[in-house]
Amino acid sequence: MSDTGPKYSARAELTEVAARARLFLSSYATLFGILAIRFDGQALRLVCLGLFLVGVLDTWRITRKVKSGLEPHDITVQSADDTGGEVSGYLASYLLPFVTVPSPGWRDLLAYSLFLLVGLVIYVRSDLVRVNPTLYLFGYRVLKVHYNEGKQQYLVTRIGPEAGQIMSVVDVAGVMLENRGSRENR
Repeated sequence: MSDTGPKYSARAELTEVAARARLFLSSYATLFGILAIRFDGQALRLVCLGLFLVGVLDTWRITRKVKSGLEPHDITVQSADDTGGEVSGYLASYLLPFVTVPSPGWRDLLAYSLFLLVGLVIYVRSDLVRVNPTLYLFGYRVLKVHYNEGKQQYLVTRIGPEAGQIMSVVDVAGVMLENRGSRENR
């Protein structure tokens, strides 16, 4: 029995890291779209365009499709705070395309890649998962929700909940997504 515990926790941690990495790509999808416009050279543009498309499509999949395979649970909202103000600091990383050169050499590409790698590590290991400009472009808000007598977590929703409201949610990489149709049923 002791052999399965550590394997399970390592697998669960790896799954959460992978999910957070997907959310990182999602959060930088629009940056890759900007870089696809900014860079010269067809190969580099295609790579950036591909990352943009993968990030946007995965955001759509996360918000639409992934919820159908997850077990929803109900929470009772005590309060909700908008985290939109925190996005402005995160958007500073979106300055990257405006300080890049249109035809980067291998050193420039290495530096940009290292910047993104550091960003990925910070994103996966911190609460930056709550900041995702692509979700905002899709019409979602990210709120810090206090629920069920003292618990708190980030919630991705289209409309902010009211205090006392019961919501059906699913958990994706430490972020709650409102379960589709949950408001119509309440």
